[in-house]
Amino acid sequence: MAIDDRIPEMTDKELDNLRANAERLAQSGSPAQKAEAARLLPIIDTAAKERKVTNAAAAAEKKVARQQTLAEGRAKKAAAKKAAAAEAAEAKAGAS
Repeated sequence: MAIDDRIPEMTDKELDNLRANAERLAQSGSPAQKAEAARLLPIIDTAAKERKVTNAAAAAEKKVARQQTLAEGRAKKAAAKKAAAAEAAEAKAGAS
């Protein structure tokens, strides 16, 4: 399997390492290594940009879900507090 076929399966750290190695080889490698690095760098850059977009979208979705969960929790807490106050008022009215 060629290295460019494995790029989509790589972790962000692996992709960063591959980019660093390709940049190094583009500067100081053999002519074949320089050519391969020049071929891979645009592919790596494209994959990194796509991941940024995907990660940003996932983070936004996660933030919205978290905000919704917090809002639901606040609503439940407010409803419980209101019910407890109503119970207390009812008990006080019944005791009089």
